[in-house]
Amino acid sequence: MHSMKYKLSLLILLTLCSINTFAQGSKPSPLDLSFFNLIEGTWAGESEMMGQKVKEELTCRLDHNRQFLFIDLRASNEDKTYTYSGTGVYGSDTDGNVTSWWFDDYGVKNVSTGTGKTEAMKITLDSKNINHTMNRTLELTGGHLEMKWTSAFKDKDGKDETLSGETIYTKMK
Repeated sequence: MHSMKYKLSLLILLTLCSINTFAQGSKPSPLDLSFFNLIEGTWAGESEMMGQKVKEELTCRLDHNRQFLFIDLRASNEDKTYTYSGTGVYGSDTDGNVTSWWFDDYGVKNVSTGTGKTEAMKITLDSKNINHTMNRTLELTGGHLEMKWTSAFKDKDGKDETLSGETIYTKMK
């Protein structure tokens, strides 16, 4: 019986080692998506939210073997009575098909998932969570990064509402 346990343990260990070796050896090549590469860095912009001017900072970086684009957004009005922070993770295949996840100050119930496409210097995404749906585009044009979005949701009384916005970012570094 002891010999059987030993053999079974050895078989499991060898199986796990071979799976780990295969996983290590099959890492995909880093992606070379022009749009993702060109928006890496920190961008500054200004938008309007709830009738107030809001300063925004967008930091974009590729990570995990350049397979994922991470976007960190920080925003606040001048007197800091309104602040917002969120992080987006965007994965793309070599054909430009994108899957996204968005996490922000509003917590787990507000996590959004989405799909979209990168074509030339533009990414278009449709995302949703339990509270809203959103269409967002990011486009690199004339040395600026332009973000446009439209969100549909129900207000506290159950009435359909729509918000939209646009921010033009200038690269800082």
